[in-house]
Amino acid sequence: MVGIVVVSHSRRLAEGVAELAIQMTQGKVNLAIAAGIDDPENPIGTDAIAVMAALEEVCDEQGAVVLMDLGSALLSTEMALELLDDEMRDKIALIAAPIVEGTMAASVAAAAGLPIEAVIAEARSALDVKREHLGEMSDDENHASQPHMDASSLQNALDFTWHVQNPHGIHARPAAAIVGQLATFNCDMWLEKGEQRVSAKSLNNIAKLGVRCGDSVCFYASGSDAQAAVNAFAQLANDHFGEADAVRLGVQEEAEDVQESMQELVEAHGISGAIAGLSVNGGIVSAPAVLFAQEMPAIPVREFEAESAEITRIQQAIELVKLHLSAQAKLPHGDIFQAHLMMLSDPEWWQAIVEGIKQGAIAEQAWMDTVNTLATDYRNADSVYMREREADVFDIARQVMIQMTGEKPAAVEISQPSILLARDLMPSDVAGLDKNKVLAICLSEGGKTSHSAILARAMGIPAIVKVQGCLDQVKPGQVITVDGFSGLLWFAPSAEVEAELEQKRSEWLEAQQVAQQSAQQQAITCDGTEIQVLANIGGPEDVSFALQNGAEGVGLFRTEFLFQTSDELPSEDEQYTVYRDIANAFGDKPLTIRSLDVGGDKPLAAYPMPEEENPFLGLRGVRLCLQHEELFVTQIRAVLRAHQEQSNIQLMIPMIAMVEEVRRVKALIAREAKVLGIQSLDLPVGIMIEVPAAVLNADALAQEVDFFSIGTNDLTQYVMAADRGNTAVAELVNYFEPAVIRAIEITCIAGNKAGIPVSMCGEMAGDTKATDLLLQLGLRKFSASASVLPALKEQVRTVDLSVQA
Repeated sequence: MVGIVVVSHSRRLAEGVAELAIQMTQGKVNLAIAAGIDDPENPIGTDAIAVMAALEEVCDEQGAVVLMDLGSALLSTEMALELLDDEMRDKIALIAAPIVEGTMAASVAAAAGLPIEAVIAEARSALDVKREHLGEMSDDENHASQPHMDASSLQNALDFTWHVQNPHGIHARPAAAIVGQLATFNCDMWLEKGEQRVSAKSLNNIAKLGVRCGDSVCFYASGSDAQAAVNAFAQLANDHFGEADAVRLGVQEEAEDVQESMQELVEAHGISGAIAGLSVNGGIVSAPAVLFAQEMPAIPVREFEAESAEITRIQQAIELVKLHLSAQAKLPHGDIFQAHLMMLSDPEWWQAIVEGIKQGAIAEQAWMDTVNTLATDYRNADSVYMREREADVFDIARQVMIQMTGEKPAAVEISQPSILLARDLMPSDVAGLDKNKVLAICLSEGGKTSHSAILARAMGIPAIVKVQGCLDQVKPGQVITVDGFSGLLWFAPSAEVEAELEQKRSEWLEAQQVAQQSAQQQAITCDGTEIQVLANIGGPEDVSFALQNGAEGVGLFRTEFLFQTSDELPSEDEQYTVYRDIANAFGDKPLTIRSLDVGGDKPLAAYPMPEEENPFLGLRGVRLCLQHEELFVTQIRAVLRAHQEQSNIQLMIPMIAMVEEVRRVKALIAREAKVLGIQSLDLPVGIMIEVPAAVLNADALAQEVDFFSIGTNDLTQYVMAADRGNTAVAELVNYFEPAVIRAIEITCIAGNKAGIPVSMCGEMAGDTKATDLLLQLGLRKFSASASVLPALKEQVRTVDLSVQA
């Protein structure tokens, strides 16, 4: 790879440029800086010896490119070249490109593996984008920048059209992703928007297209490996050019367009034997097909009994289903089944059922009438996310009907490792699947945000949805291939395609194996910085999986499951036993118990609370616990007792905003410790940073607690003033927003200054696209779902923090 050296009078300037380049290339660029001089009082200047050391660090057989600011930077660089041997000196190019834009363009080109001539050309044309936007380029220059594409090339080229959904269009980072993805292909490639067509191998040219959210672009490829290039571009487009999280639920609103584009690609270029769908979870699997159908029990033909008997009939069925859902709610991702429990407990739903019975409908008929009305409301919702909740309604409905009719539910019967095909799957179907037998899932319906899709991702099963026609074109037992990366189902691939799929599968399995094999090893950055990686868990059943995936402790134990899965509050002894046993299972690794985080939007069946107009801003977390001490004291005593036996336990308090709240919690802990006869109170107490007030009070709070843990899910919605459950403002709930990043940075600075550890346990902690940035901000502890820990550790090992030093 071509090396990049940035020479500047200002170390701060060089560090900022390097940070941008590293983010643009996701850490892949081979870059060094030589900036400033070692004089605290007069740090501005350049040092030829430092420049020489930087060149020696990054220059290999591919050579190196040097970008400089004005003045002595050029003289120092020329002097450094004289100190090098002739062989290395001949591989180094000094260029007059602008130091910021030039470094960005050169870094992307170098990280993509382009030769030094292409890297230099990209750097030199770095200002063309800005010049064209400001109208400073002549018509001749604009015309010269358009790549030549003769009629024969256009006629023979393969093409793929994509509707761009990235919030900020194809800006620098997505353009960098395109260049990096396509760099290995030898064919000619272009990207077109309207009447503009540019080389798809040039960051600057792609940026010049000015592609915005909502625009359509067409990718052309002509040459020996054109089909592979089109497939690679299509796969990258499906990931929204590396910005899938930024697109979030907006992706769903264009789901049909995505599928149509993929199917057009399949049909237009003669790719026979494949059906396009939507990717839910990556992976490539070939296995025999098993077709599954789950039907709703029919409403029986019977006489109406007494009104009270019909009501009792439906009540008993619902209670039996609730018991089953309560058990499932304790499993990983049990919040899905907890939501089903809440739906079954909806008083308005129950009132509609009773009303139907009073009008003479038998229990089964009244139940299905009510279910169909609710399902219709979901089906007609504006948001795709809400429309996909229709499947949850029918999942609950089916379970209750099975209880009332006595019918046996259809079971997914798989005797050998297979690929499961169905019209759709309910969450209860997915939860019962054997991962050793179900290697992949292919649905003709469904959606990317459906609960069955969420469970498939959590279980690590490759899955695709909306593969229309798959049930008609595939026969039971037929060997098929699911490509979860591109969203394709192959039922009759050519020998050439089959070989390509096998190669992709081998690479995928090898990457998984590498990550799993090193899961038990500590995550250490390239420069030797040790990073602690912990797991988020919901109960004892999550412990073995967390340890298996390399968890170095628990950064978040959500204790809500103890309270939400029962009609009675858990006793002190019950809580103590759970806390003690989990702590024991982790040995000397830390167990961070989050105190009860309910209230407002998360009600407790065993402890009813009045409804609030603004539950997210209401009586939640520590606010509820301090106002209702009977809830809190029982948990505090259980934690204190468990800590007496297992010293690896620490307590974390959610929704803290003020120092006074922390002091009240600590006073309660001290009081209960005294009641229990605990002489030496050494229980570590930390807080969640998830309220903007906590960020602004971070310096003062850091003096009161033993650790911070950043909860990015709530922090993001509070900073952005956007309900994360409201699809109308979904685009605002983005933890990459500068305001959220700044809040994280402030928290890390305050914690580090006070000498207390700062961890993160929100969704962002498990997002490997955010790892590099978080490490740069000073985060050294990550807590995430157990399933992502191996990949998270692998990502940490690719980061070199010394570049930022």
